[in-house]
Amino acid sequence: MYHGILALVGRSMRVDARSWHSHLARFGLMVALFVALITALVSAGRVGAPGLRFFYSIGYLDLIFMTLLGISFFSTAITEEKEEDTLGLMLMAGISPLGILIGKSGGRLVQALLLIAVQYPFTLLAITMGGVTQTQVSAVYLALFAYMVLLAGFGLLCSTIGSSNRSAATWMIAGLSLYILVPMLASSLARWIQRSSSGLAWLEAVGHGLRVFSQLSIFEQMGWILTTGFGDPRISWQVISNLSVGVTCFGLAWLLFGRFSRQPSTEAVTRGLVARARSPFRFLAPGRPWSNPFLWKDFFFVSGGLGMIPIRIGFCVVLFFVVALLNPPMQRISAYQVFLSLAISIDAARAMAYSLNDEIRGQTLSSLTMLPHSTLYLIGSKLAGALIGWLPSVAIEVLVTFVTVEGRSNFRSICNESLGLFVTSFFILIPNLAALFSVYLRWGAVPLSVVACIGSYILCLSLLSSIAPFNPNSPIFFPMTIAVLAGCVACQVGAYFRLRQVAST
Repeated sequence: MYHGILALVGRSMRVDARSWHSHLARFGLMVALFVALITALVSAGRVGAPGLRFFYSIGYLDLIFMTLLGISFFSTAITEEKEEDTLGLMLMAGISPLGILIGKSGGRLVQALLLIAVQYPFTLLAITMGGVTQTQVSAVYLALFAYMVLLAGFGLLCSTIGSSNRSAATWMIAGLSLYILVPMLASSLARWIQRSSSGLAWLEAVGHGLRVFSQLSIFEQMGWILTTGFGDPRISWQVISNLSVGVTCFGLAWLLFGRFSRQPSTEAVTRGLVARARSPFRFLAPGRPWSNPFLWKDFFFVSGGLGMIPIRIGFCVVLFFVVALLNPPMQRISAYQVFLSLAISIDAARAMAYSLNDEIRGQTLSSLTMLPHSTLYLIGSKLAGALIGWLPSVAIEVLVTFVTVEGRSNFRSICNESLGLFVTSFFILIPNLAALFSVYLRWGAVPLSVVACIGSYILCLSLLSSIAPFNPNSPIFFPMTIAVLAGCVACQVGAYFRLRQVAST
């Protein structure tokens, strides 16, 4: 067993050492750290505690990157072996289930921790810049380490239970959504109880319990650690709970491995919520192909078909109530528009990435190019079919924008201010960048595109604010918007030539 574990971990580390993607990701994080450091130094004379501002941006950038990376990185540890039908061969080679789990997840956990550990010596500069203590730096990195263990353990459990990469990622997204939203709601409810408790002892006790519960999430604990005057112990309840949950999920994956690994999934494309013709939900079945079969296939088997439409609408409704609880009344519509636009952009990125990557993984590009259609027609039809499913979310966005007074005001501001158009261009860039990444990477196209766009946006604003006072109507935003839109076109052109190259090999 130990030989098998060492072989799997060693192979994973060798592949990581020879892959330019991992080194590029580490280099990208270091560039973000360097830019944040320069921005903090330039603006040190205008703002107080520059070290705290520098460390705040780096801490939350790491947190967002880890969350998005964990969804596609840890959740594919076992399912990729199921899809390639190699899990049975590993068991026949004498590697025990425990050895497979440790070998497949151990190397990935080390790779992910290296992405964060490489920044630790440089973030100590925040202490010398002022506003941050050694206790805060250590507490943040202990919290990130515990959260990474949680992601690794929960992702391994989802990968063990799921039959494909897509189903495992869906389970992990659902679990992380509860991990993020439930403590946030508990924190909002605790603040409401604190304002209206009227001296009732039992109500104050409930509020205190909700505050303690909310601090089990790193998204709530991070804000508390980065406040001025933090003096709590480095090892908090969030660290203990996240480590415990991660180890427990690993144990559950070990116990459930035999039950969920008997029938590996060998289908290149899963049905998702698409029902079969003889099922009780046959009204969700795809039926006969449309006149454009590429459009039909990607709408049902990539975007989710008719079954995903009410789920997307329900998500938009739930998101509205969550935003309403977490924001004051005068900012609810604005915050809802921002979060919904980001959700729509990520959903479009997922659809476009899966649409192209499924053909590469299923080795069907060569067959498609033999059809009497141009490559441009095939790619355009597939992307259009993948994007039809998120049209209800777009309709809700338009409805909120033009029906509410605040929505119309925000729309006029976007049209009149150069900054609004610049922000909108990044929402358009995310799915196009995911389409480009999907034809080069096996996993991680969506999180990498989101992190790249958010990091680029923060980088541009930080550099501009360090040079001159911030002005949303600055004329420099217009050429930058044109550059981002040109980048969207370049991503599609790059994906087109890459697909033609793959199809010809």
